[in-house]
Amino acid sequence: MSWTDPRAEIAALSERLREIRHDIHRHPELGFEEVRTQALVRAWLEERGYQPRNCAETGLVADLHPNHPGPTIALRADLDCLPMHESTDLPHRSVHQGKAHKCGHDGHTAILLGVADILARHRESVRGNIRLLFQPAEEGVRGGGAKVMIEEGALAGVREIYGLHNWPAYPKGELRVQPGPMLAQVHMLDITIRGKGGHGSQPQLCRDPIVAGAHLIGALQTVVSRGLGYAGGGVVSITQFSAGTTHNVIPDVARMKGTIRTFAPSTTERVLERVREVVSGVAATFAVDIDLQIEIGYPVLMNDARCVEAVVRVGAAVLGAERVSNAELPLAGGEDFAYFAQAVPAAYFFLGARRGDEDTPVCHHPDFDFDDDLIPTGVAMFLGIVRDRLGAPA
Repeated sequence: MSWTDPRAEIAALSERLREIRHDIHRHPELGFEEVRTQALVRAWLEERGYQPRNCAETGLVADLHPNHPGPTIALRADLDCLPMHESTDLPHRSVHQGKAHKCGHDGHTAILLGVADILARHRESVRGNIRLLFQPAEEGVRGGGAKVMIEEGALAGVREIYGLHNWPAYPKGELRVQPGPMLAQVHMLDITIRGKGGHGSQPQLCRDPIVAGAHLIGALQTVVSRGLGYAGGGVVSITQFSAGTTHNVIPDVARMKGTIRTFAPSTTERVLERVREVVSGVAATFAVDIDLQIEIGYPVLMNDARCVEAVVRVGAAVLGAERVSNAELPLAGGEDFAYFAQAVPAAYFFLGARRGDEDTPVCHHPDFDFDDDLIPTGVAMFLGIVRDRLGAPA
C-alpha cells in the first residue's frame, strides 16, 4: 500500500463505501435533521482515531492532525436529502415518504468517509492538517448549513477548501471546473396577485388575478431576453402558479413562486430592476395589486484560480487531461459552498455521471440515484488534492 499511489486501497474500500452510501440513501434526513447520518459518520471517524466535534447542529468537523503547526486544507461533503418522493424500485430506496437523496449527498458523504479512512492509515505521512467538514442543510433550510459552520469556526486556520458534486448532465468520467464563477447567486421570488373575484360568466365585474398572472409570467421572460442583451448572464424562472378552487369561480388571489439566478452584481442589479418594473406594469395594466417579495439566497460561487489549477492537475492524473474542461460552465444552480469560497480560497468541481447516450436522471429528479462508480473517483480526487497542496509525503 502506498500513500503516493492509493489506488489499491481505494479499490479495496469501494464496496464498503457503496454499502454505506446505500444505507444513507435508505434513511434520508432533511437539513438540520441529519441525526442518524451524523451518528454514522461520527462512528466511522472515531473508529479511525479522529475526534469529531459537532458543528451547525447536525454537522461534524474532524481534523487529521489537531493543533498541527502546518497548513490546513479542508474537504467538504453535504449530508442532507431533499423533501421529495423517490420513484425508483431500488433495493436501497428511501424508507421515509417525502424524503429522498435525489442530489447525491449520500454519495458525497461516502466519498469523504473513504478519504477519512485512507488519510487515517497514512496519518504520519501527511504534512499539515486535513479538516473534514460534514455539512448539514445544503439544500437551503434556514439559509443553509455552510454559513452556520463558518460562524461556529469550522474554517478557523484553514488555508484552502475543496468540494465536489456529481453531475449527470456531464459525461461519466469527465471533470468540469473553472476559475471565477461556477454557480449562480440565487434570489427567491414570492408573488401574490390580489384582484377581485366573481362568477366565471361575468369577468367584466372582476379583476382576474389569473389573467394578470399569466401575462406576468410571459412578461418576466423578457427580463433576460430584452433586458440583458446578447451577453445574457441571468435566468428568471417561475416554478409555481396556484389560484382558484373550482371551474366557475374567478378567485380573488393568485400566487406564484420562482427564482432569479445571476453571476455578477451588475447583472443582478439590472435583473431585479426589470423584475420590479414588469411587476408594476402588469399590476397597472390589469388593475390588480401585486405583492413582490424577493429573498436573497446563496451568493455566486467563485472559484480561486490557484485552487482550480490544483484540481486540474489532479484531474488530469486521475482521469486524463482530455477529460478535464470548463465546458458548459458556469451553471445556474446555487450552492452554499459559496459561503466557504467567500471566506477562504476554494475550488468546487463536478464529476460527470451521464452513462453514454442514456437519458440519465438528473439531480432533483425522482428517478435519480447517485452512481456508485463515482465513489473511487471522488476519493482519488480528494486524496490527490491533499498531496498536491501539502507536498510530497514526509
